Amino acid sequence: MTHDRRGLTLVELLISMVVAAIIGAGMISLMLSANRFDELTESQRGARRVSRAAINALTSDLRMVDPAWGVEVASASSVTVRIPYAMGVICSSTSTTQVIALLPVDSVAFTAPGYSGFAVRSGSATSVFTGGTVAEGSWPAACTSAGVVQIVGTAAAPNARTRAITISLSGAGVGSPFDVGDAVTLFRRVRYYFGASGQAGLTGRTGLWRHHLSAGGGAEELAAPFDATAAFAFYVNDALASTASAPASLDDLTGLELILPGESDRAPRLRNAPAEAPLRTSIFFVNRTS
Repeated sequence: MTHDRRGLTLVELLISMVVAAIIGAGMISLMLSANRFDELTESQRGARRVSRAAINALTSDLRMVDPAWGVEVASASSVTVRIPYAMGVICSSTSTTQVIALLPVDSVAFTAPGYSGFAVRSGSATSVFTGGTVAEGSWPAACTSAGVVQIVGTAAAPNARTRAITISLSGAGVGSPFDVGDAVTLFRRVRYYFGASGQAGLTGRTGLWRHHLSAGGGAEELAAPFDATAAFAFYVNDALASTASAPASLDDLTGLELILPGESDRAPRLRNAPAEAPLRTSIFFVNRTS
């Protein structure tokens, strides 16, 4: 009995190789497409993270701005605001010295990064003063005489206490002393602006910066990169739409629109531009008047 031991012919081998090559090419193409999709998706996530980081940094500060006196300078690329960080009442007042009892405030928020000035609400008028020095001391007799009761914090709740501070103004004072019990707000002057990023690998790209203008403060980059169209827009009085230019009177400002087109740090493969997450949000001031 004989057996057929014939193997693969050359034609069959070539056909097998062609089929394997087609399948392999398809698998490689599928893997490359999946990798490109993952890279594009991650780039888009990165762009969204940039925009969201900017929103998180700006929202808590800007919502506290008082429209009557909180905005100093405003343009499409930069806003300088007075951000409240502590509030209290007048215990005693002279033309140069104010003794103030403050409501409980977080110690980190109170101490960093510095003091810029104070605003006093007396009747229907608000007076704003920049500068001076602040000293925190023991509970003064003036506050006890004014009927202000000190809350002493415990070890478990160190911030649940009232502080007493003295603000001294040299040179031009406050004029007429204020009444005992008038409300006081301490603020920091902060400038937010879009400028050249200082991060490695982002030369020529746009970053969002925060500059504390008080003594001991400095500039820090909050988020980057952004498209060059990143900007501030402005809500004026009761208008429903924002405008690109700040009003002539900043007292008419009631809120800001943040235009934050975040970008990925580099362009995904087969694309000639970074991924972008065009995000806009509006922040209306808490103390907005109607």
